[in-house]
Amino acid sequence: MTSLNFPAAPSNGDTYDNFIYDSAKGVWKLQNLLGNDLDNLNDVTIDTPITGQALTYDGAEWTNATPASTVSSLTDTVIYEAVNGQVLLYDGADWVNGNAAGGVEVSATAPAGPSVGDLWWDSDNGNMYVYYNDGDSSQWVAANGPQVFVGSAAPAGYQGQMWFDSSQGKMYVYYDDGTSSQWVSAIGGSVDIATSQLPAGTILQVVSTTKTDTFSTPSSSYTAVTGLSASITPSSTSNKILVSVSIPCAFNDGGNSARSARFTLFKDGSNLLSADTPESRLSGFGGISQEGSTYQACVSYSYLDSPATASAVTYDVRIATTSTSATVYVNRDTTDTDDSGHQRGVATITLMEVAG
Repeated sequence: MTSLNFPAAPSNGDTYDNFIYDSAKGVWKLQNLLGNDLDNLNDVTIDTPITGQALTYDGAEWTNATPASTVSSLTDTVIYEAVNGQVLLYDGADWVNGNAAGGVEVSATAPAGPSVGDLWWDSDNGNMYVYYNDGDSSQWVAANGPQVFVGSAAPAGYQGQMWFDSSQGKMYVYYDDGTSSQWVSAIGGSVDIATSQLPAGTILQVVSTTKTDTFSTPSSSYTAVTGLSASITPSSTSNKILVSVSIPCAFNDGGNSARSARFTLFKDGSNLLSADTPESRLSGFGGISQEGSTYQACVSYSYLDSPATASAVTYDVRIATTSTSATVYVNRDTTDTDDSGHQRGVATITLMEVAG
């Protein structure tokens, strides 16, 4: 066997035959027939290797390191409270744990660390949610549209969700005004509804006049009762006006029991009531005759008028006697004696606009 005569005073890396000098160890080592040893390669740095380590590339070279013992210790993974059956899903930046495609999380609280497309069935309120990213943020949204959450405390909320506060009996909606998100009352402030949108028969406005003083007249032609008129302006030409009057009254026939008093309604100066073929007879809505000095009647009447205008209309009560020798009284009896055996009354006229 031929002996080897290694050079004296070699430097690190010197070669002789199939050997290379390692100055750190002070020995000549047999070279790898396929190339240099790992720790002599230009892109490898090995620092005190131990059993179980592996070479990993750090972007510049290969170095020895102990492999990660858990998934959560990896630099490109984010683990949120892992539960049975979850898998790692890539969200574009990291691997995160979540339910496998088609899985539905069933719980009373929203799952932690959800991924876009995850489904969650809320076992408290029986609603299904999907985890959704709208380009600006991610959140759980109802899978079948906004839901009404019932409870004494507000849920986290999402745009359009409704919450019924069971402790106060109030309804709220979750609203994003572009600057902030908050729960706002679902019924707040005044609601303006055009009268044209209201159904026929709706009372749109009421005007009323009350007369507390007395009035009397012996006139045989219709005479206005002072202070017993009212004006109203319809909001539409198709609407109607319901006129209602109540008149405490009495009558003195002047010694002729055949005489009586008559009542009617006028609109804008003309008799509103027109009976069929009245001829010489007066058209009106009622009358009274004398019954005694303390007798006082109450004549009441209602009439639904169609003024066909959106301008102001004035209605008033008018009365007449069948003889100028008789007298009709309003809000008093015939003698009007000031004692407990006699009475003063209060007359009214009320106008109500009715949607047509």
